[in-house]
Order: sequence, then C-alpha cells, then structure tokens
Amino acid sequence: MSDDMVIHFASNSSNQSDQSLPTKIAKLEARMVGKASSTSTSQATSWSAPAKFGLGPGPADNVAELAVSSDSDDDDDNGREFLIQANTQKRRKLEDDNSSTSFEHVETAADTAKKIVDNTDTSKVGSDVNRRKQSRVKGQTNSGRGRGSRVSDQTKSQAVSVSNGQLENSYQKLQDGLPKEQIGHDRQTVFEEEITSLRAKVVALEEELKKSRQEASDYQHQCQQLEKELKDLKDYEQQTKAKRTKIISELLISVSKAERQEARMKVRQESLRLGNVGVIRAGTIISEAWEDGQALKDLNAQLRNLLETKEAIERQRKLLKKRQPDKSDGGDVEGGLQEEDSLIQDEIYKSRLASIKREEDVIMRERDRYELEKGRLIREMKRIRDEDGSRFNNFQILNHRYALLNLLGKGGFSEVYKAFDLVDHRYVACKLHGLNAQWSEEKKQSYIRHAIREYNIHKTLVHHHIVRLWDIFEIDQNTFCTILEYCSGKDLDAVLKATPVLPEREARIIIVQIFQGLVYLNKKSQKIIHYDLKPGNVLFDEFGIAKVTDFGLSKIVEDDVGSQGMELTSQGAGTYWYLPPECFELSKTPLISSKVDVWSAGILFYQMLFGKRPFGHDQSQERILREDTIIKARKVEFPTRPAVSNEAKEFIRRCLTYNQADRPDVLCIAQDPYLTYTKK
Repeated sequence: MSDDMVIHFASNSSNQSDQSLPTKIAKLEARMVGKASSTSTSQATSWSAPAKFGLGPGPADNVAELAVSSDSDDDDDNGREFLIQANTQKRRKLEDDNSSTSFEHVETAADTAKKIVDNTDTSKVGSDVNRRKQSRVKGQTNSGRGRGSRVSDQTKSQAVSVSNGQLENSYQKLQDGLPKEQIGHDRQTVFEEEITSLRAKVVALEEELKKSRQEASDYQHQCQQLEKELKDLKDYEQQTKAKRTKIISELLISVSKAERQEARMKVRQESLRLGNVGVIRAGTIISEAWEDGQALKDLNAQLRNLLETKEAIERQRKLLKKRQPDKSDGGDVEGGLQEEDSLIQDEIYKSRLASIKREEDVIMRERDRYELEKGRLIREMKRIRDEDGSRFNNFQILNHRYALLNLLGKGGFSEVYKAFDLVDHRYVACKLHGLNAQWSEEKKQSYIRHAIREYNIHKTLVHHHIVRLWDIFEIDQNTFCTILEYCSGKDLDAVLKATPVLPEREARIIIVQIFQGLVYLNKKSQKIIHYDLKPGNVLFDEFGIAKVTDFGLSKIVEDDVGSQGMELTSQGAGTYWYLPPECFELSKTPLISSKVDVWSAGILFYQMLFGKRPFGHDQSQERILREDTIIKARKVEFPTRPAVSNEAKEFIRRCLTYNQADRPDVLCIAQDPYLTYTKK
C-alpha cells in the first residue's frame, strides 16, 4: 500500500477516534499480500471505487468494513504477524519522515484524478459497481473454503509479498482515488484553521465578557451605593419635610399676622379721616349708624359755607335790582351813572357765583372720592369683623396641605380664605362651605347636592378665562372646602365701585375676555349656561386677565334639548338686574339657553361704559320683581355722556334684544366684528 494511502487512513482513523485502526490496516495489508494474483485486481478496484465516489467518511467506512471481515479470520493472525509488524513500522516511518514527499504525490494524484473524474461516464461507473459485486462474491466463495485452503492461500500470499512490482502496481491503482481524499484533507485543514480562528475569537470574547462582568459588577456596586444614598435622601426628606413645612408655615403666618396688623392700623387711621360705625341706642333697640370722619366733616363744612355765600350773593342781587332808580325821576346824567354802577355790581355778583360754582364742583369731586374711599373702608371693616368672627382665623392647615392665611370675603353660606398650597407651593383660594347647624337634614342634603353639582361642573373646565377648580375635601360633618385658583387682583365689582365709568377701550377688552370664556363653555360636548354672570363673578389676576368664576347656578344643557332651550327649574335665583325677561315669565315654565349669558354680558358692558345698569339701577331686587321692571325693558336707552362709539351701542342692542328668539346665542354673537381685533 502507498505511503499516501497510509497517511489518509491514519488521518481518517484519527477523525473517527479509533485507536486500533492502524493495527487493522496493517492486518489488511498482510491479507492483501497473501491473496492470489487473480484476486488482486478486484481488491484494487474495491479500494479505488470508494475514493472516486465518496469523500470524507467513505474510505473510512470501507476500511472499517474490510477490517470487520479481516477480524473474522482471526485464526490466520499468527501466520501473518511478521507482515503486520513490518508494515506497521514502515507506516510510522513514512508518517514521521516523508510527509513532504507524500504531499507532492498527493498534488500530482489530485491533478490526475480530476481528469479521470471528468472523463468517467455512467457505464464505467456501472461496470465498476458490477466488478466490485463480483469480487465480493468471489471473496465470499473463497472465505467458504476449508482451513486447509486458507493455509494454502496464506502460503501463496507470503510468496507473492516478495514481488515488489505487483505491490507497486496495487499502490498505483490506489493512488487514483487520492485527489478527492486530499480535498477532504484540505477541507479538514481549513476547518482546523477556522477552529483556531474561532478559538481566538472565543478567547477575545471571553476577555470582553470578563471585562463586561467586571464593569457590571462595578456598576452594580455603584447602583447599590446610589440606592443607599437615595434611601438616605428619602429618609432625610421625610425627616425634614415636617420641619420644612413648619418653617414655611411659620413664615407665612408671620407675614399674614403683619398684614392683619397693617390692615387694622390702616382702618383705624382711615376711620379718623373718613368715619366709623357708631352704635345708637333707642330704648331697648340698638342699631348701627355711620359717623363721618374729620375729612368728610371738613368737606361738608366747606360746602355749607359756599352754599351760604351763594345765598347771600343771590339776596344782594335781588336788592340791587330793587334799588335801581326810575328813569323818569332823575336827570339823564345822574341816572346813567347809577345804571352803570348797578350793571358793574351785578357783573361782580355773577362772577362770584361762577367762582362758587367751580369751588362746589371741586368739593363735590373730592367728596365723591371720599365716598369711594369710605365704601372701601366699610368693606374692609366688614371683612375684618368677619375674619375676627370666623372659626378658621387661627391659621389652620387643612387636609395636611393648605395653610389658611387671611380672609378674602364672606358670602351667605361660605367664606373664602387666601391660602398656600404646601405641596405645589402656590397661593390658592379656599372656599369654606358651612352648613347651618339649625338647618333641617333635608336642607343640608340639598345644599350638599348643590355644591357637589357645582364641583362636577367646574372641575372639568380648563380655560385661561375661567377660574380653575383644583380640589375638594371634607373638613367635618357640617363643613367642606373647595380649592380654587387664586386671583390676586380685584373683581369687576370692586373696579366699578372705584371707577364707575371705564374708557371704552378698557371695557371692550374685558367683555372680549368674558365672551372667550363663554364660547369655551358652549363648545364643550355638554354645553354649560353660567346663569349668574355679574361684576362680582369676574375676577382679575395680577396681569389684568379677566376670569369667570362661581358656577353655583350653572346649568348643563343635555343633548336632547331642542333649539328653544332647557326648562328653568330654579326660577327666582340669580341677580335680577342681569337676567333677561324670559327668566321672569310666570305663566309657564321658562325655556333658557346660552342667550341668558348674552343678555347678562350686554348689561355688564353697558354698566362699564355708562356707570349704571340700564334697567332698575336704583331699584332693589324686590322692587324689580314687584314692578316687573325687566319684563317692561323692551328698549335700551343710551345717555349722551360719556361719548361711546356707534359700534359699541349696536353691539349692546344685539345683546339686549328683548325677544329671545331674535337674540343671538353665545357662538353667534362671538362672531360680531366688535369683538374681533385686527392689526391696523
């Protein structure tokens, strides 16, 4: 057998992990040498065929098959032992010393095999297969011989083994199948190189994995440290939260106390100048009456002096006319002088009267200013008195969050405090709703339902011209609180009391903001009618932005309501000066819509421009209801002063249209050009 074949078998034997394969190959060689010359050809064909048609495991499988058959002849092993040892030594020597020569033979054989494979056809393959089958049958026949025949064959094999020419011929035939085997060997070499490369990559990846694990361990350690620091910070936050809240509350309380003291001191000073509330007793009846201060007393005294002077001058003028001489009694010269003197004296009296008139105007304006200051003083005195009588005036913290500061105002059943939100750190308005302990349980439940209804309406409204509602909670069994957006400015009622007549430019921008809020209410999925639009329900923030508030009487328009509007179930509620005629209909249940708010906005705009309400300005609500003042208000009249543009008057006429069907609704009137601002 050739050296290359031995190397190939040795390689396949190492791949199959069979350590006994070299010994089996040596036995096979010894058996081949012992075969008759007639069978040598078939043996060579059986060796070369697998090399031609299979790569990799093919030759190894054939070698294993032959090795199995050789194992069946174990009784011949002793006779061929010397050949096995010789071939084994030769194979080892070839593996150690002649590897380079083998590779050269393999390359030459590979070129030859390529040509043979290209020229081989199907018939030749079939012939080879048939020949291999015949050799197998013949081998089986020979194996069936007796022991004596096998001994004879062994003797012949020993004789033939001396012939090197025949052995070389067998080796040459075996070399025809080596190129494909060498291809498998080359593939194995590539695989080994790839394995080496992959091992290097694995080593690099292991190094990276080791580094990543180290980094992950470091990061985990850092995370643990950060978590510990975060926990410490949270613990510190919890420890300092109460202390910080206490410090902020103390600062707010100290500021509020200072504001209270300043307000009371200012009231005392203003009381000396403008007046104070005095107590008057009439028998067992005690009543309060206003006593003017020194400033008003001085103004009233000056006014009385001017009136006395004016009356004295009027008397002198009358006397002067009586003393005028008759023209027929005296001479012309003397009569002319007396007439001229009378005219001069009369002109002096007229001049003095005109001067007194101017002084009266100045004093009256000053007195009006004092009256406004007196009104503010009275409201401040009332606020202070309500604050002193409130059970929430001791700077309580409600709901562990809202620190009450100073009272802003008091209504019929509620108090509004300025407060500070200790969580969101902002000023808010706390509206405290109190239930009268003397009320019946039914009345209490009715009030609670009313307040909850207002909350459910108001909480969904988010618009920059509507006061926000932040929170609601219960304080005790008879008291609950709603948290509203705090507006640091005045309300429109206070503005109009300080300045009854506003310039049209200022009044227009206020009414535009009000209508923007009303448009938002009417564009929601469920339209809302405010129903109580009046100066007291329009607030201003620190930047002068107008915001609509107080939705206590608001109505939600259901989807199934027709174009005529919804039924008014709370007839008699609201502020009568600002309600339209349909709300006073007594013969049937009124139907209302957003046109109610359009009428109210028109009254507001009229009041801002002219300083009074167009209908029932000097009347009480009881008188308005008794005399049907609003029902009779079919046409609006405009005073000559102050001067107002025709566009403003026309807008007011549209808002105050008497017939409800002809009056535009909120979305329609909002398209009026007077409410639209364009760059000039």
